[in-house]
Amino acid sequence: MKTRDIVSVCGLLGIWLALATAAPVLADADGAGVADLGVVRNDTLLVTRHAVVEAALAHNEMLAASDAMTDAAGADALGAWRGYLPRLSVGAYRIRTDDALYGFGFKLNQRRATQMDFSAPPMPGAPAPVTGDALNHPGTSENNITQIKLQQPVFNGGMALYGKKAADAMSRAAAHEHRRAAQTVRFHAVQAYEGLVLAKAYEDVMLSALASADGHLGQARALYENDMVTEADLLQARVYRAGVEQRLIEVRNMVAVAGEHIKLLTALETDLPLAPDPDAGFSGADHATLSSDDRPDVVAGREKAAAAANMARMTRGRLLPHLNLSAEKNWFHHDTFLGDEADSWTFGIYATWDIFSGLENIGALRKARAESRAASHMSDFRTRQANAEAVQASLEASANDKKLEVAEDAVAAAREGLRIVTEMYREGLASMVDLLDVQAAATMAEGNLVQARHDHRVSDARMAYTGRPQFAATEE
Repeated sequence: MKTRDIVSVCGLLGIWLALATAAPVLADADGAGVADLGVVRNDTLLVTRHAVVEAALAHNEMLAASDAMTDAAGADALGAWRGYLPRLSVGAYRIRTDDALYGFGFKLNQRRATQMDFSAPPMPGAPAPVTGDALNHPGTSENNITQIKLQQPVFNGGMALYGKKAADAMSRAAAHEHRRAAQTVRFHAVQAYEGLVLAKAYEDVMLSALASADGHLGQARALYENDMVTEADLLQARVYRAGVEQRLIEVRNMVAVAGEHIKLLTALETDLPLAPDPDAGFSGADHATLSSDDRPDVVAGREKAAAAANMARMTRGRLLPHLNLSAEKNWFHHDTFLGDEADSWTFGIYATWDIFSGLENIGALRKARAESRAASHMSDFRTRQANAEAVQASLEASANDKKLEVAEDAVAAAREGLRIVTEMYREGLASMVDLLDVQAAATMAEGNLVQARHDHRVSDARMAYTGRPQFAATEE
């Protein structure tokens, strides 16, 4: 592979990786405005890293969804008080029927039963006179009932206690996951902005390379016209310039794509192209404030494991006796809705024990315990995984610091080498192939420096995102 081909592959691959890692996150429909991200200058929206991050945090739809799920988990925790608090209900019912049993019962409720309601035909062969058949054929009856009912749980095998603990743990887990979602959105916003910076910087590198290619072409043309070089040199210079121009077209497209990533992330509705604000400078490195063991997602995993353990204890309560109280007051009326022709009260103590339920309760308990073990293992693994991510981020940051130093030295050497070979070509001491190879190497060095600066900045943000490692990172 030619050196100039390596320049193209390395530079373009770096930009595509920067854009790919800035994974798009759906944005809120009520997105950011142009003024939220920066200023418009020469029909281009100049954005800053801080503005992109703040706009993403304010308008990200997935973050808003996470906040809503946190509220939902809190609502579940509030509802879990049902195992302790009484339940009070009020109802009103109107019932019409010709059923003999209900009809007779309605009259008893309404305190309207008389001796005639017990009338029935005599037994076969009995001499008693027929007095009617109101008992068997009461006709259509109506009962209007107004009811107040109070139910109070007393003991349910610990289901209320552990159900409440599980709901509280899930609510805390949702809150921690929302914090992690905000950290994720912020990290993606940094990646998106730095991807734009990378693409724009590489565009500048290719513009400079194109200007150099034009100079080489002009020099080769002048020497060719003076019969100092062959036509091959002129053709090689033209081919090289065409290749650089193709790379410039691709890089400019990547600048536009990087801008679209930011628009998607912040729900920005504008046709203006985006570019980093050259006056903003670098806003400073991100620093890890928490250890990997204290990351919100890791803490959320521990809360979920605690919730699963409490759910297993709650399920065990289904195997134990339950005790509950119930009290109700009813008002009855023959033909008036919400009437009070008669009334009654009922108080009950209910002790129940579901001794055998076809192995359903035992199966549910075993399932809950298995899910508890699974949640515990997942929490342990997530803790170790978080530390591994933090160690990896620390090692990458250290490597990127060294790569930046090497890239800066390489650029200085490449520029000096290009100056020397350019002078040699003018004096006929080097060929066009030599000159173009050195030019391609210089362009690659410039691109590597741009990539190293990008990696250095993103690695700081990644370390803040992954947290500090619990165990020291080691390098060979």
